[in-house]
Amino acid sequence: MNDMHDDRLSVYEIGYLIVSSVPEEKVSGEVEAIKKMIADAGSTVITEEAPYAQDLAYTMRKKMVSGGYEKYDAAYFGWIKFEVGSDKIEALKNSIEAHPSVLRMLLITTVKENTYLSKRAPAIASTMKVGEEASEEIKDATPVVSPEEIDKSIDAMVKEA
Repeated sequence: MNDMHDDRLSVYEIGYLIVSSVPEEKVSGEVEAIKKMIADAGSTVITEEAPYAQDLAYTMRKKMVSGGYEKYDAAYFGWIKFEVGSDKIEALKNSIEAHPSVLRMLLITTVKENTYLSKRAPAIASTMKVGEEASEEIKDATPVVSPEEIDKSIDAMVKEA
């Protein structure tokens, strides 16, 4: 009998919400627990964004071990992009969903290249010290726009008004 397993490496991205009842100073520990689950599956982390507090669009409920529900109007949102064998992804997804501090998670397949331009990238760059070299991630996330392009954009907006 030929036992075929689909163990080719695929790139995935997981977006997750950590419950707001976790104190801010312990959020990084919860993220490390998620990253450990990913590493235990034989994965390689490609990139990530640390979670930040965010109001939710609607109230979400999470079933507790006691059988009751807790409601949340805010959570910490973060994401991790990683590469893992496709035969391990279902078990990994189930273990992350079962983690007590994860309110919701979304797992998608994606590409290895950086496809995300963070809204906070300019804020990160503005906190750098004078003479400090930007990391490759910041360099990739910062768009290069010429003064001529800016002028054309302003002219187009003024004409529309």
